[in-house]
Amino acid sequence: MTKKRLENIPGIGLAEVSDYTPTPEEEKLILQFEEQAEKDIESKKQTANVNFRWSEFEIKRAKKIAEKLGMPYQTYLKSTLKQAMDRDEKQFM
Repeated sequence: MTKKRLENIPGIGLAEVSDYTPTPEEEKLILQFEEQAEKDIESKKQTANVNFRWSEFEIKRAKKIAEKLGMPYQTYLKSTLKQAMDRDEKQFM
């Protein structure tokens, strides 16, 4: 039986960890899974530029809100648009 303990992991916080040591076969599988996960993440990072015209009033409005939230306004717009699309997708799809 493996022993478990709580450990503070930087960037994650408190987590339960064990003293388990994987077999060489398990280690090989773990590395394969990690490599595939990295490839999957990279393939999802593909982006495309989007351009649209918007009134200066709306851009200033977005900038004010983003500033209050402590983020760049383009990030705010992207986040807001994604949230609206997620909501609409649930409702209409």
